Amino acid sequence: MAQPDRSLVILGATQDDTTRRIQRITASLGLSAVFVPRCDDMHGALVNAQPSAFIIRMDADGASTACTHLRTQTQFAGVPVFGVAIRRDDLAFSELFSWGGDDLIDLEGSASLSHRLRHLSPLLHQVSEPRATRTECVVVAGADPNWRSVMGRAFNRDNYCVRFGSAAAAIAEECSRERVRVVVANDDLPPSGAESALVEARSRGSKTVWIIVAPPKRMARINESVGALGSVAITDNFSPAGNVVYLTNELVSQRAVDHRDGPRVPYGTTVSFRIAGRESDDIGFSYNVSAEGLFVRTLAPPESGEEVWLEMWAPRSERRVRLTGTVAWRQPFGPRDNASVPPGFGVKLTDGLSGDLNRWRHGFGALRDQTHGAFDARSCRSGMVA
Repeated sequence: MAQPDRSLVILGATQDDTTRRIQRITASLGLSAVFVPRCDDMHGALVNAQPSAFIIRMDADGASTACTHLRTQTQFAGVPVFGVAIRRDDLAFSELFSWGGDDLIDLEGSASLSHRLRHLSPLLHQVSEPRATRTECVVVAGADPNWRSVMGRAFNRDNYCVRFGSAAAAIAEECSRERVRVVVANDDLPPSGAESALVEARSRGSKTVWIIVAPPKRMARINESVGALGSVAITDNFSPAGNVVYLTNELVSQRAVDHRDGPRVPYGTTVSFRIAGRESDDIGFSYNVSAEGLFVRTLAPPESGEEVWLEMWAPRSERRVRLTGTVAWRQPFGPRDNASVPPGFGVKLTDGLSGDLNRWRHGFGALRDQTHGAFDARSCRSGMVA
């Protein structure tokens, strides 16, 4: 029986100069390319293909549905999904990540795609195998089934066992299950909100950690109401689902080595970065930040020890900063054992343009103070995270 083709599948693409450029890039790596003009035709195109990677035009009809469908399929769990947007900005990154995508690329030039495919080259010719599910279980609870689905996919993709709930009584019961470590509850949880559900669970003796997702204007009030119950964090419902996964990973991961230089807070913004002395920038998206460093999400992370130049918006600031740093560690794409971050690299900041490093530190301090301090996963104290 013939083996299925190892292909790069492009959804929402038509035959044009960009398409021919992709064909040349994939051919140089020993891959074929399958072009699917309509996202709705994806299922037929995948019948005889073994995808190495997906590229999705984010402005194509049905793009979000196609991406989220791919992330519900276990056979594609280890296949990277790239998005293509008109602009690689904060909104595009956040939207793609909410769909379950991995990275944004620029198809106007060849460097962005070829660079990432070369980083992924050892994986591209392998048939991906579903990874083992974590032993920890997360309960995702809220009134809106679409919200539950998006949040559940984010946890599924990180290999968590996921349970769903839509009413307070059922959630209190779920908290008694042995494997349930964390409850992620939307503020709108019926019949009377996530706060009352948490109070009910605590009255039954549950010590399960809760993360309540709420509108920014309600975060402070919820914290005042339930913060004293302990093991609870409140996060902004406008933040990507990945921020909630990050908090959960902080709670359940057992790190052999902690690379951090201080407390970190989730913070997402587009980051231009390049290895010091190189001619052009690449684009990533920050995942979390500290006073002395940050983690940048990308499928093309520089090697550990490399000096890098970075430009981005400082937290809680109306100006961009230019900084230099050293890659302290990197997380490549692929199977991960209890990794608490997506693919990318951690940077220890060392310097910047005149005053920019101090501006960064000041902005981080404002972010930390505004969110009532970073959530300390080891002591599980209550706090607020935006």
